[in-house]
Amino acid sequence: MGRLRTHAAAIGTAVAAATAPLLAAGTAEAAPAQTGQSEASASGYVPGADAVAGQCKAWLNRRSDGDVQAVGQSWNNNECVFVLQRKRVGSGGYGWTAVSYSYWILNSKNSTGYHWNGTNAGSRVCLWNYTTGAEDCGAAVW
Repeated sequence: MGRLRTHAAAIGTAVAAATAPLLAAGTAEAAPAQTGQSEASASGYVPGADAVAGQCKAWLNRRSDGDVQAVGQSWNNNECVFVLQRKRVGSGGYGWTAVSYSYWILNSKNSTGYHWNGTNAGSRVCLWNYTTGAEDCGAAVW
């Protein structure tokens, strides 16, 4: 159990180091949506905002009030971390910034809480695969 905690702490440290290149890189091309929901859906899965890195995938859900949540899933022993980021434009704006905790996943699924995504603010999910070294950020949702 101690080894797992130490390993998870090392991953958390690596996420902080890995965030800067992804923030500077901008939005990566999103994976094709795999859902039956339409683009006009008021809540639930947001098509076209997926991030895929090896055998890990992360996506966004939107609630009817506009708030968003990131969900991540890993399979086939791929160890990954994902985080929800926000960018705000206009007066008081800022670049891509983590607004959720980082979530470590290994052969599992997890999600952030719902976060504000209002006027002049966009959200995206970023994903790092520590098994393959792949990384990706999904398309921004405004």
